[in-house]
Amino acid sequence: MIAGLLLLLILPLAMAGIVYILLRWTSLPALLSFGTALMLGIAVVRLPLDQPVHFGGERQIALGETVTFFGRELVLEQADRTAMAVLFFTAAGIFLLAWLFDPHSLLFPMGLALLSLLSGALLIRPFIYAALLVEIAAAFSVFALQAEGHLPTRGGLRYLTFTTLALPGMLVTHWLLERYVLTPDDTGLITISTALLTVSFALLLGVLPFHTWVTAVASDSAPLAGAFVLSVNNGATWFLLLSFLETYPWLSGNPRFESLVSAAGVAIVVIGGLLAVAQRRLGPLMGYAALIDTGTALLVLAMNSQLGLALVLLSLFVRPFGLSLMAAGQGGLQMRSGGDDKFDALRGLGWKAPWSTAAWVFGGLSIAGLPVSAGFVWRYALCRALAPSSPGSALLVLLAGAGVMVGIWRGLSLLLARPRSPENRSVISPGATDTPEGWLRAVILVMAIVGCVGVGLFPQVLAPLAARMAEAYTFFAP
Repeated sequence: MIAGLLLLLILPLAMAGIVYILLRWTSLPALLSFGTALMLGIAVVRLPLDQPVHFGGERQIALGETVTFFGRELVLEQADRTAMAVLFFTAAGIFLLAWLFDPHSLLFPMGLALLSLLSGALLIRPFIYAALLVEIAAAFSVFALQAEGHLPTRGGLRYLTFTTLALPGMLVTHWLLERYVLTPDDTGLITISTALLTVSFALLLGVLPFHTWVTAVASDSAPLAGAFVLSVNNGATWFLLLSFLETYPWLSGNPRFESLVSAAGVAIVVIGGLLAVAQRRLGPLMGYAALIDTGTALLVLAMNSQLGLALVLLSLFVRPFGLSLMAAGQGGLQMRSGGDDKFDALRGLGWKAPWSTAAWVFGGLSIAGLPVSAGFVWRYALCRALAPSSPGSALLVLLAGAGVMVGIWRGLSLLLARPRSPENRSVISPGATDTPEGWLRAVILVMAIVGCVGVGLFPQVLAPLAARMAEAYTFFAP
């Protein structure tokens, strides 16, 4: 009998080595990465947990069986199954887009390795050991974020730094909880553990004042690699946080939990919305849009209810649509500007790269929560849930989304503007390309845009899944 959990960890790691060797080929690494992530996502969704599946004659694959690996248990529960499917499918979509815009990127091998490490972080028991895997994943992310032939980016190094700072708090928390088992009367241990876990996850999620790594990753990294970190890595951190809350329900039961999380959410939404309006570059605008999305998720988490938890999960399901489209559009536009993502440097490029422009606009509007987009699905439900008890917070969410829309409008106005002089129309920046986008790129980008709009028009595709997944967690149950 083959342990299915080991396959989920070993297969992407083995494929990462193969893909790295084949990086000089144009399409093969991307297609192998896309196929591996897609196949693993389908396997996680389709294979049953309660019985083995026959494979290759007498061989059997047992996905739900607990496995001991290096003295630690690997356990796949229903909530972890959905979380891993989200990570695999998101990675597959980003790999497909990277095939068009950065076919020789280190994102392919590093992304597969990240899937293995982040999946292990969700499966390993006790959860505290997941912190070590998240730290290793952050180190691998540095290589994925740097463009080919360039030094490690400021965003990647900052992300690694903040993840490293979060590690001691999580490890010390595990030691304190073991002491609490021996001395249950010492309630001070619970207080210290709560504070350490709060700071640790604030560092990992980019909560103020630790938000600088989020905008740095989006500003000076390869666009699609940045989207990978802000959706896959960040999504795994959110799922890990929910697992911690499920394992240690006293954390969400703390009297200050609601006020602390709500204040953090409001601060992020306000700062992100104000700074998004002032941006003059594509990368930072995507970073602040992602930051606002994190803030709104914290606001609904502070509701301390199953509805709020379902909305958090729904936000994790739809966030990759907006971020991936924004990053793909940014990558296509930067190819024609020599790597510069300033609005002024992109003046008039919307006419030469219409599909990349459309992808960037639709992605940004989805993150902002515009109707008829994937992001609107959960923003509308969020505002309805917040309005009765906290109308001010609902208004701030709407204003922050409007701030992102203003940034998108300013960028689009310059992308569709005509060059200032006839001479400038023929000038191509060093490293830029002036070739047409091609039918394949157009088809895949249109499919991605249609998928984003389709989820917005038919929210019943993902909303019931988020509700069912929320039922697997009991820490907010009455």
